[in-house]
Amino acid sequence: MSDMKTFTVRDLDRNPSVVLEACDSEGEARIRRRDGRTYMVRPEGHGRALIAALPNFPGRRAKLFPKPLSKGFARKFDEAMASE
Repeated sequence: MSDMKTFTVRDLDRNPSVVLEACDSEGEARIRRRDGRTYMVRPEGHGRALIAALPNFPGRRAKLFPKPLSKGFARKFDEAMASE
């Protein structure tokens, strides 16, 4: 037998969040009926959306700064940022 959590139908009825949290942390949980039959509960997928692609950072930078910054401005900007 594995270390998988086993719950009863009563557990599932009275505390479904505990069963679902066990599924999330363990990957699956077993539900056992009184007659001995068992069922497996597994999460279908991730609840969080995954990042599919990164934004176009060079394009954004080109829109914000259409021409290159002068070295003097860049130095003053760096000094201002460092003083924070």
